[in-house]
Amino acid sequence: MAAATGRVHDLLGIGIGPFNLGLACLAAPLEDLDAVFLDAREGFDWHPGLMLEDATIQVPFLADLVTLADPTSPWSFLNYLKRTGRLYPFYIREDFNPLRAEYSAYCRWASERLESLHWGREVVAVERDAAADAYTVTARTRTGTEQWRTRRLVLGVGTVPWVPAGVEPGAGPVLHTSDYLPRREELLGRESVTVLGSGQSAAEVYRDLLERAGADGPRVDWITRSPRFFPMEYTKLTLEMTSPEYVDHFHGLDRHRRDRLNREHTTLYKGISADLVNGIHELLYRRSVHGHPAGLLTTNTSLTGARWDAAAGTVELALRDEELERCWRYTTGAWCSPPATAPRSRPSWTRCARRSPGTPPGATTSPATTRSTGSGAGSGCRTPRCTPTA
Repeated sequence: MAAATGRVHDLLGIGIGPFNLGLACLAAPLEDLDAVFLDAREGFDWHPGLMLEDATIQVPFLADLVTLADPTSPWSFLNYLKRTGRLYPFYIREDFNPLRAEYSAYCRWASERLESLHWGREVVAVERDAAADAYTVTARTRTGTEQWRTRRLVLGVGTVPWVPAGVEPGAGPVLHTSDYLPRREELLGRESVTVLGSGQSAAEVYRDLLERAGADGPRVDWITRSPRFFPMEYTKLTLEMTSPEYVDHFHGLDRHRRDRLNREHTTLYKGISADLVNGIHELLYRRSVHGHPAGLLTTNTSLTGARWDAAAGTVELALRDEELERCWRYTTGAWCSPPATAPRSRPSWTRCARRSPGTPPGATTSPATTRSTGSGAGSGCRTPRCTPTA
């Protein structure tokens, strides 16, 4: 086992998604801060299965990796446009929300220019050295293992796809929306497809399938357990809740109040953009005018199980209407579930970090450990800084 460096770093980030990437950009010009970041992947790759041609991020370009924290940063989206010769095309377009593919390219551009990022390093262990007030981080590489030493940890491990409880293993053609593009033609070859969930990703997949299905393609259904297909709240007074003042207020609350507010704030970061909601309705209306078949759209409905019928080549979904408290079954040719909507289960290596008083199990584990919250930008979530860090 080799020591990656011979020093104790001030900060080490585990995982390099948009939030930790933003933190790395902000840390880069600080001469008195020694920060490094590790990720198991070989390079930055953000939602490759959802890079639909017309998909945009849900926030304006000012909510990039750095601007709201440091408008003078060389890692801003505007500087990326200038450096790549796309500043005037973006200006003339007159749309503040970058395309998702464009934002992903911006993040890759930043990641390729930061010396603090270390790819191909899967963290397998973290040990706390209380006497030295430091952590030892063990990372697996292609050629062996490395050890890194740091005074503080920032966890940015993100989310992982999941299969709902009650679903039988091998329950037919099933994929997560995060894998949509590579398997889109497979879905369009089925007689029917059911999309589960009511967030932005599910809405984009539903619209894309519906547009491509035309008159002769598969029946496309959309089922969600939410009470309705919620649009993301985007009013001016609501946007004030992304301000540093509100963030400071939020983090000053006790854990139970923060948990309650996070539940109440769902439509601030989980809703569908209003333009997409309206576009879906317009598409459904045009299909009805031309007599194209309409699929099922239903809310308040939870998936409780799924069973593959090999003989028929169909999937039987077990569903429950939460409003009527009624269970029913529905047959589809394939189904597409949303990506995980909760943080990845806490890796076993985080158990070594001690919890400060009042910190709930599974949350941030030490005064020297925090979850990455970036600069208020990154993945397109408008209120990432409202995520509890303790």
